[in-house]
Amino acid sequence: MTFVTLQGITLGTGERTAQRFVAMQTGTIAATLPASSWDSGERELLARLEGIPHVEHAGTLVMGEAAGNGVDVSSWGSTLHANVAIGTMDGLAARGASMQSGLPFADADTNTVLLGERVASELGVGRAQADHEITVDDVRMRVAGVLEDAPHQAALATSIVITPATARRLGRLPAARTIHISVTQGTASQVARYLPMALAPADPQSVSLKLPADPRALRTSLMADSKQTTLIITIVMVVVSIFTVVNTMQIAIAERRREIGISLALGMPAWQIAVQFLLEAMLLGLCGGFAGMAVGSLMAAALAMGMGWPFMLPWAALLVPAAGAVAGAVGGVVPAIQATRIDPAELLRST
Repeated sequence: MTFVTLQGITLGTGERTAQRFVAMQTGTIAATLPASSWDSGERELLARLEGIPHVEHAGTLVMGEAAGNGVDVSSWGSTLHANVAIGTMDGLAARGASMQSGLPFADADTNTVLLGERVASELGVGRAQADHEITVDDVRMRVAGVLEDAPHQAALATSIVITPATARRLGRLPAARTIHISVTQGTASQVARYLPMALAPADPQSVSLKLPADPRALRTSLMADSKQTTLIITIVMVVVSIFTVVNTMQIAIAERRREIGISLALGMPAWQIAVQFLLEAMLLGLCGGFAGMAVGSLMAAALAMGMGWPFMLPWAALLVPAAGAVAGAVGGVVPAIQATRIDPAELLRST
């Protein structure tokens, strides 16, 4: 019962966890281009991606260390150190970010920023304060709006976003340009084959790609880890079951010593005594396996329905009765041998 229930719970929770991880995976490819790509406008660069199947959104977005060190941002007498992201509205859309308030900025803007929601909160800039001015490294800039990062992402919440034109003006233009390409889930590998030639036809080797994890490979890996954990627990449970059978059969032999002694005294071969108890142990394991499979399946199904997990059982669950009989046979070997070693003469004298 415990084995079947554990299998159902483990597979159900493993499948649910895999589904959640897959849902958290972004279908976005990050293509890093050389510094010379900054000479191309956003429209010109993205026009090269037209015609590639499964591409949904694409745009410039440079984040993290690639965008350089952070900046000091001041507003209403408060100052904090924030990360910088350099990008366009197309790049933010490709990442999955959205406007929480305010209006988007234009690619050519040179004095406008977007604030991540956490930066805006710490600076005291509310949703109704569009066009509010802040100081970014002693340079006055207008706040176009507040930005909300993509689901399951948080990097933009602690960043300010400036356009490539603003970065050029401030002397913060990175050495490399990153284009985020949002694709249909599961098609990243297919799209990646066309990107280097499309983005840099003169030098495709200069384009490096970072692909999202394959959802199918991620699910397979998570389920394999789940099954390995279940296997280890199952082995421990089988060992415990064998010792339980040994203990049960030893108790049965102790209670039937007089019967065994009389049978041996009347000439019954010792091997028949051993086979009798061995079969009894196997029958005990077989019945326990059938009962455990039925009750365990019902418990696993009830838990899955109650918790909202998918109900799954491996085909190996059908072998539980046979495995119970084998465990009973293994556990019954030692008690069966002990039963044949009873001395009928000593037993009859003590009686």
